[in-house]
Amino acid sequence: MTAPSPSRRLLPVPTVDTVTTDPQVRVGRGSATTVVVGVSGELDLATGPAVETRVLAAVDTAAGGRVVLDLNEVRFLGLRGVTMLRAAADRARATGTSLVVVLDPAAPAARALRLAPGHGLTVVAADAAVAVPVADAS
Repeated sequence: MTAPSPSRRLLPVPTVDTVTTDPQVRVGRGSATTVVVGVSGELDLATGPAVETRVLAAVDTAAGGRVVLDLNEVRFLGLRGVTMLRAAADRARATGTSLVVVLDPAAPAARALRLAPGHGLTVVAADAAVAVPVADAS
């Protein structure tokens, strides 16, 4: 008697494309009191801790000032990303820092924020240039 053949073929597991899933975090200064943080890529369970470290460091750097967090280039915002945003909002409140989230309502990350109520954030602008005051922009 011969052994039964498998009824299903095993398909190879695709490799993760780290170029497209790793988020990029850019930190710069709008002025002496404003730190601008731009995040792009995917913000999920795997990438959230590294991004959270950078964002919280920016909030600490701007203590008493303002942090402009631009999420327009985030392609995916998972629950871990929403949790990171809540942590940033909590840290900002604790340090007397103003946290401004820049997000176009049509951006992919905006949907996740609409689905996760109570995250403690207020999205105030659709463009980073709008969120940085004129006096800071120069």
